[in-house]
Amino acid sequence: MSLLKNNSFILALALVAGIVLGQGATYTRDAVTPLLAAIMAVSLVGVSSDVFRGGAGLVRPVTLALLLNYVVLGGLFILLAFLVLEDPGLRAGYVLIAAVPPAVAVIPFSYRLGGDVSFALLGSVAAYVAAFVFTPVITLLALGTSLVQPQQLLLALVQLIAVPFLVSRVVRRSARLVSWLDVHRGTLLNWGFFVVVYTIIGLNREALFDFSSDLLRVMGISLLGTFGIAYGVLLVTRIMGVAKPVGISYAVMGAWKNYGLAGAIALLYFGELAALPSAVTTAFAIVNFIVLGMTVSIRHDR
Repeated sequence: MSLLKNNSFILALALVAGIVLGQGATYTRDAVTPLLAAIMAVSLVGVSSDVFRGGAGLVRPVTLALLLNYVVLGGLFILLAFLVLEDPGLRAGYVLIAAVPPAVAVIPFSYRLGGDVSFALLGSVAAYVAAFVFTPVITLLALGTSLVQPQQLLLALVQLIAVPFLVSRVVRRSARLVSWLDVHRGTLLNWGFFVVVYTIIGLNREALFDFSSDLLRVMGISLLGTFGIAYGVLLVTRIMGVAKPVGISYAVMGAWKNYGLAGAIALLYFGELAALPSAVTTAFAIVNFIVLGMTVSIRHDR
């Protein structure tokens, strides 16, 4: 039973289920957007509105988080997509990944790997606030208005970020609900992510079986954007003498995007092919987390 509460096991199970039994994804497709909104709300319930009352001391961690996630990781995805890929749908998929904020899992991943959770929390909240500007601006600059309408992006951001945030503020008024979520949040998030990952992988199941040159290019880009960035950031922080917990959180912030959000927007407005980069990158991100847990996690040092 403990495996059914294990984050790594559930994500790996979703990946395998999507590949082996992906036919059912057609039935769960419509649930992805509301489910992501619910996941976001449940995650944000744990974030106090006092998080940004640190004054000038917040400038450095917030700026660094935005640089790592939007500039370093996002810039790499966009650069490689336009250098390597020709299909506009696949390019759009990576632009959306670059434009969305960090994964909701950045905070629990940092915790599970022994990283600096305060940095992950501050950076994540700042990145989601910044998403209302960064996501439409990055997407429109990279793709132009011929492929995406600004109002569509804003609507998606309202549905998947703004509304969940407001719901989380209402829920935080109930001590009983907050107490219940503190106990069950991990399980709810894990199985919510299971459905999202299963759906995105399942909808792209046939493309994943088709070992085309496009798929190989997508796999190469996703590999660099997950393993490459994570271990690259860890190497740089080690050379610079950064404390290991801080370096781990930098690596997590620099290597994880909200692939579910990117995949949901891709499915809504661009079609299933545009969601393929999110599916492939999600697969690599899951394996990346498991490997990091075995190689650099501070818990393995004890």
